[in-house]
Amino acid sequence: MLKINSYQDFEYFLNNKLDPKGIVFGVGVTSFMRFFPGLFLHNYKLITFKDCKDNEIIKDYVDEIFILKKRRPTIKLPYTNANQILRNKTVRNYLNSYKGKKYLFLYKENTNIKHAIKDMNLQVIGNSPRLNKMFEDKVNFRKILKKINLDPIPGDTVPLTYLQETDYQQITAKYGAKFVIQMPQFLLGGGKGTKFIDSKRQLNDYLRKVEDGVYKKKEIDIVNITKYVEGISCSVTCCATKYGTLVSRVQQQILDIPQVISPKKGCGLFVGHVFGLKFNRSIINQVNNLSIKLGDYMYQKGFKGIFGIDMIINTKENKVYPVECNARYTGALPMISMLHMKNRIIPLDWFHFLEFLKIPYKIDAKKLNKMYQKPIEGSHIVLSNIRDYSIEVKKELEVGLYKYNLKTKKIEFKKSSIFYDDLKSKNDFILVDGVPKQGQIIKKWSRLARIVHVLFNADILNQKHQLKKEYLEIVYAIYKSMFGKKQP
Repeated sequence: MLKINSYQDFEYFLNNKLDPKGIVFGVGVTSFMRFFPGLFLHNYKLITFKDCKDNEIIKDYVDEIFILKKRRPTIKLPYTNANQILRNKTVRNYLNSYKGKKYLFLYKENTNIKHAIKDMNLQVIGNSPRLNKMFEDKVNFRKILKKINLDPIPGDTVPLTYLQETDYQQITAKYGAKFVIQMPQFLLGGGKGTKFIDSKRQLNDYLRKVEDGVYKKKEIDIVNITKYVEGISCSVTCCATKYGTLVSRVQQQILDIPQVISPKKGCGLFVGHVFGLKFNRSIINQVNNLSIKLGDYMYQKGFKGIFGIDMIINTKENKVYPVECNARYTGALPMISMLHMKNRIIPLDWFHFLEFLKIPYKIDAKKLNKMYQKPIEGSHIVLSNIRDYSIEVKKELEVGLYKYNLKTKKIEFKKSSIFYDDLKSKNDFILVDGVPKQGQIIKKWSRLARIVHVLFNADILNQKHQLKKEYLEIVYAIYKSMFGKKQP
């Protein structure tokens, strides 16, 4: 049995990798978001769609990268996601060419993926679609909070017809001049199922879009309607284990940066994180109590491993408001895991894999949770095309460490890297995850138009939760170098 009490216990497996007694295949559109387990797992292979420049660096940290776009350069998928990758004949032949025990490591298993692999003798390192939905459903989440004696944000679950038939003044009298509508049918994060309403016109605009009971191709019959809570949009990354729930420090969600994501897509849209926020002991205790209670309940119901909780933290009230549960790998990974390793903290991924690979281990969860409160500092944002038309990449940038030159206002490539360890000053940053090639066409402001992750080693937000001037200049310089003009 593995006894994991300190970072040194984990560090052993960075040199002598853990044997999963089979082959683990990480599956993703790009390799960066799935590469991390290769640092501590033996026989870890990646299956990715895009032939990204990242692959040249990442190949040193995994046993093999299978790149579908490289095997079949002309291939086009109906949707660029893990489900379509796993349904591809070339990928299926590749997986079937290996014998013995095989595992799939995914962002999240859904019913489409479950059906796609049902005849392939693959075990998924992740929870079932049923369990994911149980905790990600926004209506059920409120019920669960009450069941474990935690308070959800004040509000109600109501039929859509309530909004359609109730007078606006009546709604604002009950929920406030500004209120929030959550649509439980949207199980993906990023703010896609949430609408903020602060005027009758905004409510009417929303009601017109759902007039036939459908919003963005999803049927809507019930909604959560809650009071709008002032505060900082935050989250935590957690891991539910047999010994208790492990909880990271609080991270701030970076939302609605107009230079990074188009305001036309809505509001409350996720584009990154600031890691390692500092709060008083009361806030920390509330976050930990919420996370541990929920995580322990999830484990009792059969869920295990990584999950995240979105929350609003109001420092004036000294209160934490839970918003929703992301019962899956989250957008904080692998960034938070790399920051943990930089600060000699055991990455939460480690326990996720121990649980699903059924490897006997023993930990003291209370002791480890003290480790997860150690200071860390870093940020990341996801750039995209915010224009309402396609743009062409004029210059091909390298994956790796850059420095922003304050005098020339230009970026300078220093070396290949994907790790926070190489960031030394606030003018340093790392470009990674699908850095586009010259001539590539980046579609208009859709989800698929995401370009690249940018990693920083500091808090990049000002008090208004927008990019600080120096980091905004870096974003402009990246766009200018890549496209010949700054983005806005």
